[in-house]
Amino acid sequence: MSVPHSETALPPRCEICGIGTVRIGKLPRIGLRPLVYVYKCDACNQITSVEPERQEEAIRRRPVRRPRR
Repeated sequence: MSVPHSETALPPRCEICGIGTVRIGKLPRIGLRPLVYVYKCDACNQITSVEPERQEEAIRRRPVRRPRR
């Protein structure tokens, strides 16, 4: 059984100090509201939330870079 990308992806880096964050919670999908993961930076106490569905869509939409000749 394969694990979804959102479960295997590394936590995001803190937007303020750049240090890795730790996942502290998960808000389930309810109605029209999407699934949200909540992360915290231990260094500066910054809280960050990530919607994995939107993150995966952004990864899929990125244009493929081809080397110049």
